[in-house]
Amino acid sequence: MTPIQPISQVGAEEAMYIPACSIFRRFLKKQGLKFTPERAKILDAVLAKEEVFEAEQLLYEMRNENVRVSKATIYRTLKHLLEAKIIREVLIDSKQAHYQLTYGKDPQAYLVCMETNTIIPFDAPELKALRERICAEHNFKPVSHQFVIYGLCSDVKDEPDEEA
Repeated sequence: MTPIQPISQVGAEEAMYIPACSIFRRFLKKQGLKFTPERAKILDAVLAKEEVFEAEQLLYEMRNENVRVSKATIYRTLKHLLEAKIIREVLIDSKQAHYQLTYGKDPQAYLVCMETNTIIPFDAPELKALRERICAEHNFKPVSHQFVIYGLCSDVKDEPDEEA
């Protein structure tokens, strides 16, 4: 688990994340909302995420780091982060919403095991090139894309033949 690090303590290599805080502050101000300490802590936790995450997982991790924040505040803040285009919802399955940091990141592709719910991110630069070609052919400006392959991971044992 990645420890939650305040934005004020980031190193030079993480400096690209600081504008996300400014974007979020401006978004909240336009909505007539305040950038509260709780929202700042949630933003810090989201910016530290490398992979797809669920709201409940974020809440659990923050509480393990002794960060006090309510479940309702997590869900409301994730909604605001979605609207500010800092994160996006990743449609992995119909059971639970998953989120991914999009600010400063290229779109990601995933393998999803239908048995174990394991999510395996992978890079596929050729997908971005395909997206660019298709969009150029249709005079379409891409904003993002998602590519998900559903199947069974190596942890799933083959079912024995019923005829045996």
